[in-house]
Amino acid sequence: RHAPPGGAFGPAAAPSETQGAPSKLKSSKSKSSPSRSRRTRAAAEPPPPIPPPPPPSPHEPFEPMLAGMEEVGTGLLDRLDAMQRVAASAPGGPLLIVAGPGTGKTRTLTHRIAYLCAELNVFPEHCLAITFTRRAAEELRSRLENLLGPVAEDITVGTFHSVGLSILRENAAAVGLTPDFRIAEDSERAEARAEAGDDEAAYRKLLRARNLVDLDELLELPVRLLRDDPALVERYRDRWRWIFVDEYQDVDATQYELLRLLSPPDGNLCAIGDPDQAIYSFRGADVSYFLRFAEDFVDARMVRLTRNYRSSAPILAAAVQAIAPSSLVRDRRLDPARLDPEAPLVGRYGATSATDEAEFVARTIDELVGGVSHRSLDSGRADGQATSVSFSDIAVLYRTDAQAGPIIEALNRAGIPVQKRSHDRLRDRAGVAEIVQELRHANGLGGSLAARVRLAGQVLADRYAKPTLDATGTLSPTDIWAAVEVLTPLAQRCGDDLPRFLAEIATGAEVDALDPRAEAVTLLTLHAAKGLEFPVVFLVGCEDGLLPLRLPGKTLTDEEIAEERRLFFVGLTRAQDRLYVSHARRRPRFGSERESAPSPFLDAIDAGLFDRLGDTERRRPKDRQLRLL
Repeated sequence: RHAPPGGAFGPAAAPSETQGAPSKLKSSKSKSSPSRSRRTRAAAEPPPPIPPPPPPSPHEPFEPMLAGMEEVGTGLLDRLDAMQRVAASAPGGPLLIVAGPGTGKTRTLTHRIAYLCAELNVFPEHCLAITFTRRAAEELRSRLENLLGPVAEDITVGTFHSVGLSILRENAAAVGLTPDFRIAEDSERAEARAEAGDDEAAYRKLLRARNLVDLDELLELPVRLLRDDPALVERYRDRWRWIFVDEYQDVDATQYELLRLLSPPDGNLCAIGDPDQAIYSFRGADVSYFLRFAEDFVDARMVRLTRNYRSSAPILAAAVQAIAPSSLVRDRRLDPARLDPEAPLVGRYGATSATDEAEFVARTIDELVGGVSHRSLDSGRADGQATSVSFSDIAVLYRTDAQAGPIIEALNRAGIPVQKRSHDRLRDRAGVAEIVQELRHANGLGGSLAARVRLAGQVLADRYAKPTLDATGTLSPTDIWAAVEVLTPLAQRCGDDLPRFLAEIATGAEVDALDPRAEAVTLLTLHAAKGLEFPVVFLVGCEDGLLPLRLPGKTLTDEEIAEERRLFFVGLTRAQDRLYVSHARRRPRFGSERESAPSPFLDAIDAGLFDRLGDTERRRPKDRQLRLL
């Protein structure tokens, strides 16, 4: 059986999903005879027992409006809410899904792909799903395997760069390369740049002569090939008849052109994202492509996901109010699925200095986890009782990496474990290039990639441990083993596929330095926090000059301020249960300590949503003396 096609979107679509209930009532009436004898017998018989309600979803709060709908389809849509179901079961053609934070974006996207393949007879090999990061691609692939089983392997899932690389491999001769070309390493690019000077054409020619391409060319060359060859365009359009793009608000001009070439104006392109989370303009991303979707694609449908399964009601209210002055989504709303009347308000702390702010973070974390030292028990800050909050549940977010120093110092003094999120690329880590070189040229190495990486690391560590006449001193055995550690997770995922492993590193795979299992507080920038969530979030440095970020001698444009507000919105919506915002009256910036005012973004939030911390209970002189001691 097929679910309703979902031809209408938005609230008007809800009645079409519940048409099954009236049809059952009609059929029961048609079976009733008008004869009095039958009515008498029916009255004598006891009414049939009411069937028990279906068990609630273990993943999301139970949706009362969907009770009784679980029998529709194959079960792929059973655990989706009303609008997720509309999006997942929509027919072909251009589809834009506006998915607010915490509304189940990835869940909806994967269920749509699975529903099309399982219910509407779409061949998996005709599907292409594009993400921006390798982590997102891995997550998408894993969920599709859980939903579809082995056939999910036929779906092409990858980043923009990996898709461009596959097109380039299949058409290498057309750009003067052999199929076994490589992506130039940093040293090879630097050498070619030095030889070519400022002549870009000469630089590209030198790379071609060595059968190399620049990382940026992984998208530029496929776009040029497709632009100049209509037959090639048709070939790829026939292969990938259904295209799905995650985080569509983050596409840049080249990625946008690639999508327009791969998908015709009336094609089956499904784009999902949230323009109010467009925070990567510094990378070339342009949110206007998201906003003009209906102009670019014929008869495009739009579905809005507004039911938030992540955050408490006070956090969502604060976030929606904060983004309202410059929201790119008309009538922006986020409806809390969690109805907890005891949910705490947003904590707001006005610190005297960056050090005071850091101490507030450490003190509050200490209280949340029940105390980590005898000092916290002796001081009365913690009672030692068991709590449900652990260190791994807590994140501290900030606008710039320079803000991390005082926080780390305060947490270390309090004995609180910390892990700092790295957003670095693997290839930029010390020792990675050397291990890659060793793997590329080693002959006869067998076993899994993880084992080969470790063996290469052992060889290199032994080599760098011995003093040599030409030693530069830039690498040590410790650097090599650190590189082995960060390469191992990727090597395990690649099995024994060395070309894939090398391509992942070359195309910008990031360091898996954030371990969600680590029992430690996570520190990361607001940009690095995108896509993550934590039960407890501290958003520090909510000051004018940091949020929005103002650099000396530069005046921000209205659009730049709007993007800074979107970054603030992203930070607020990372929190699930508790959110704390803080600001300092004085903070070291640009070489001196400066006065600062609270962020103007805080003014948009109703004062009644804040629990002002530190205002009612003034610190006693004795406390100040103890702090000085």
